Amino acid sequence: MNQEPNSFNNFIKKLTTKTYTFTNEKGETKVVVKKRSKALIFGALFLVLFLICVNFTSGDTPIKWNQIHEIFSQLFVPSKWSLKNDEGYKNFLFNTAIPRIWDTVKMVYIATIIGTLISVPLYILAARNVVEKKRIYMPVRLIINFFRTIPTFVLAIFGTVFFGLGNTAGIFAMSMFTAGVMFKLMYEYVETVDMGPFEASRSSGANTLEAYAISIHPQIMPMFISNVVYIFEINIRASVILGFVGAGGIGQLLSDALESQCYDKVGAILIPLFIVVVVLQLFSSYIRRRAK
Repeated sequence: MNQEPNSFNNFIKKLTTKTYTFTNEKGETKVVVKKRSKALIFGALFLVLFLICVNFTSGDTPIKWNQIHEIFSQLFVPSKWSLKNDEGYKNFLFNTAIPRIWDTVKMVYIATIIGTLISVPLYILAARNVVEKKRIYMPVRLIINFFRTIPTFVLAIFGTVFFGLGNTAGIFAMSMFTAGVMFKLMYEYVETVDMGPFEASRSSGANTLEAYAISIHPQIMPMFISNVVYIFEINIRASVILGFVGAGGIGQLLSDALESQCYDKVGAILIPLFIVVVVLQLFSSYIRRRAK
């Protein structure tokens, strides 16, 4: 009756630990048990779950695992029906992919600034320790939280309907996304600050906005800057997906390359995109550390 639990326990023990046996100079045998790296265990579990999910979602079109290596090899080698040679690959990389990524960075920068500016008055109105009237902060929260439920992908579709295909639709979608995220992060943070200076400013004759600017704004500035940089980093990644619905940016160029199965163009796009994302992530981490 106890064999199955014991067997299971032994299996878990072998999975999570590693046993070393050695003999010292005196001929004594010692056994040392060390715990395995958790990263290895979680990595193996993630791989198993990923394969299970792929198996259930592939349906009648199974993934051609034997072609994955071939597709990856085509990313960095010019094909005879696309970029043709190394010169064509370099020209596409430096004259098309990199300029388009730079345009995407500018688009994301504009959208992040617009969304941040929209969020400032909204999160002030939503903070109940600043605006004490429930009839004001509750409707603001309800309305903005409703818009936050709309996925960025759907916002991009709305943007293409109203503004047409191009960067304007992407700016619209990411601005709304930025405003929603900044609103959520900041009004909750504002409600945690020390209200002593705010009350002192109010008692000295300052109105609510003046008291906020004098006492609360300096307290939240480090977190504000940290959140802006973090959202800018997120928007760079989101811009790739938005391009697939015609919302401009590098995603549109990537979508065209994938549809035409020009994998050498895909590779030429991914190289600078990967570099930009890594640099931004390092810069974001640095700024957020300095801001705290």
